[in-house]
Amino acid sequence: MTQDLFAIGNNPPIAVDHIDGRIPYFAIDGIFRDPLAVREAALALPYSEGTAHYPGRVARFPPDNTSLIGFLRKVVSLVEREYLPRMPTPPDGRKPARVRGVDTDFAITDVPPGRLSPEQRRPHIDAVPVFGLVYLNAEPRGGTLFFKPKSAAPPSIDRTGYPTRSDEELEIAGHIEGRFNRLAIYPGFILHSAEIEGAWIESDERLQKPRLTQRIMFFI
Repeated sequence: MTQDLFAIGNNPPIAVDHIDGRIPYFAIDGIFRDPLAVREAALALPYSEGTAHYPGRVARFPPDNTSLIGFLRKVVSLVEREYLPRMPTPPDGRKPARVRGVDTDFAITDVPPGRLSPEQRRPHIDAVPVFGLVYLNAEPRGGTLFFKPKSAAPPSIDRTGYPTRSDEELEIAGHIEGRFNRLAIYPGFILHSAEIEGAWIESDERLQKPRLTQRIMFFI
């Protein structure tokens, strides 16, 4: 394994775009110096089932990995310096200025659409106000979609498959392209879902060339 596996690329640029024309997110391309090595090392980890809303498996690096610790420190510094001043106020009304803690894992999406639970068939919000996602797929495996309700009524549609389209209740409000070696940083309290579509998720390709992401949770 590379000694500094999670080394950041040479001054990767920060692109700022918006969900629904008003909610900023960051897209940082070329985040890792050697993304193929990160993918290979991550896929070698022991995976277990994820949370109820995650359609796949998750794994962690040892918490004392010095390269990972260094990477997370740099990303936290970036979030505090560049993203928090731009971020909209969370639902609790508390405008954060610091990151209190950070956690990370790796996730593989491999549940076919016909096997999704009702919770997995609808967009969700995260348990943290700021979320980071590194897309680690050379093949097209989709990015992240954001949604907004069309009314204040509680959801009633029993959707089938992954949420990838607007419908009577929800409208797509934004999209982050899942480019290989891109770090996306966005507010976790906006309804969103992985962009999962195509033949790969219903074939053995979902296991042979899995959709892998690194998830980064920022506690503020």
